[in-house]
Amino acid sequence: MAAKQGRCFLQGKRQGWCLGVALVLVSILAGCSEKTATVQFKVNSQPEGSYVLYQMRGPQAPCGDEWIYLGMTPLRGVRQFDRQQLESSSKITLKVMHPGYLEQKVEWDGPGFYQEAQGKGGVFFAPIMIPAHSP
Repeated sequence: MAAKQGRCFLQGKRQGWCLGVALVLVSILAGCSEKTATVQFKVNSQPEGSYVLYQMRGPQAPCGDEWIYLGMTPLRGVRQFDRQQLESSSKITLKVMHPGYLEQKVEWDGPGFYQEAQGKGGVFFAPIMIPAHSP
């Protein structure tokens, strides 16, 4: 009977150890997920085939205020951002360009961009492309 009690005692320690390891892993994973923000982009334009770019401005902008090409319309994509960079961004601009048309853009501050992406489930932009030269 004493051997049985000893075995149960060891099992209890193992279960406690496993529970401790699981809690540490959950904390680490939760910490990692808070550092990045996943943003879904949906951009349409008429005519299709327009170029879609974004720019992040601020002290921690990863590309030094450079324009980043996302793709061509219709665009469906996901991009991950560093949350600290988003929060410290002074301006985030999404721009759509097409030869023969005026460029169209929309702007946010960093926190506003993230709030819109989270509140609406993504960033949606469907600009009306205006011909550069009227007939």
